[in-house]
Amino acid sequence: MAERIVDFGTDFANFSLQDSVYDIGARGGSGVGVIRFMAQVADYELTDEPDVDNLGGLIGAIGPAKELQNNIGRVKELLGTDQTALEFARYCVTQSKLLTPVERHFSDSILHIPTSGIEVAVMTGGVRNWMARRAIRLAQLSGSQKYLRTTLLVGGNRPMKPAEGPDVVDGMTEADYLGAVIQPQLANIGLAAEVVQVESSVGDDVMLTAAKLVSERYALEYSANSVAIVSNAGAWVQNAGQFRRALRAIVPQFDEHGQQFIVVSDGFKLGETGTEPTATHQNPLTALGQIARNAQELVRHQ
Repeated sequence: MAERIVDFGTDFANFSLQDSVYDIGARGGSGVGVIRFMAQVADYELTDEPDVDNLGGLIGAIGPAKELQNNIGRVKELLGTDQTALEFARYCVTQSKLLTPVERHFSDSILHIPTSGIEVAVMTGGVRNWMARRAIRLAQLSGSQKYLRTTLLVGGNRPMKPAEGPDVVDGMTEADYLGAVIQPQLANIGLAAEVVQVESSVGDDVMLTAAKLVSERYALEYSANSVAIVSNAGAWVQNAGQFRRALRAIVPQFDEHGQQFIVVSDGFKLGETGTEPTATHQNPLTALGQIARNAQELVRHQ
């Protein structure tokens, strides 16, 4: 019988909420999962069983910055030379399969392609490149015979910077970008989308607003395959997990059996040197903090 590998692999089919996040990426070699490996390098002590607060400490040790690009200096400080840091980071990302495309139920390790209509797809704000990638994935989802009925584009009021991309105007917020750039792009392919502006830059506030809207408009207690979060590689676990927690706080029955909440993300290329443009490649060093954040989010649902 083939060895079962626990990771963020193709369609995330190799992980369920019954698995330990410590086992993610444990294959061959030492057999040590990437979370334990990261903790060893950071000289950080993990609890015997995964714990939300303890993993928060690992995030603080390996990648504390909210904007992941800011973690580069911290990772180099921990790991030594650039080459050593890159080799280590690329190993963790590759072993965990962090950047693999996903289309599955969030909490169920068995992929079920929905044949009934998705009532609503939700896409939230973020940095410019993330929103652009999410829009492409949303367009793919709407054209894949999933019978997507409604789309909500929910954005906060974080001020964006023109340096984020050529279509970002000074003073524009994430919600503004969704309305001025993403909504027309979707309209051009025949996909109607409602823009929802949230007067907060805090991710949990944005998700709570999205969850309230979805709970008010749809009969979530009974319908299968009813809600989808459209996200991007690396960020989808945290993005979808925040939304699921917010919605279950309002409708406790939602996704009780793991069949109502679908998560969709793209794939992304892993950088070789760490100097590639962020629009085309994931910096291996900044990915370490995302692995730890994703593990913490998964434990919240266990």
